[in-house]
Amino acid sequence: MDYGDSIDRNLLSILEENARVPASELARRVGLARSSVQERIERLERRGVILGYRAIVGRRGADQSVCAYLFITTALRATQRLFAVLRDYPEILTADAISGPANILCRVSVDLLEDLEALIDELARIEGIESVTYSVVLSNKINRENALIAHKAQ
Repeated sequence: MDYGDSIDRNLLSILEENARVPASELARRVGLARSSVQERIERLERRGVILGYRAIVGRRGADQSVCAYLFITTALRATQRLFAVLRDYPEILTADAISGPANILCRVSVDLLEDLEALIDELARIEGIESVTYSVVLSNKINRENALIAHKAQ
């Protein structure tokens, strides 16, 4: 997708960081008149580059939360059915069909390691799941999630 010129890309970068930046502040930061910035934003919205604005709600104990990736190996005939089952677990943030030894990769967020252990134990008991292995995220170094979400929504 064409994200426009460097000014548009700069606006998008600022808005991805904080969608509540006032138009006057955006104008100051990109060196344009407020009305020009508003026109550019409206054009980006019409073209489907800006798909919307959202609130990111902090989870209880978010600073102490545990993120992990679960590698789920399934019976091939059960994989699609299992995505519907995994949707019911609020701890599972994403679930992707993948190639390799595992069939499904899930990104999860829980409050405590004990919660992760309980989730893994529960998932392992579901019919069609052959094994669950995991890796705990130690720290997040790069996060382009908002840009990825907007790109996938197109």
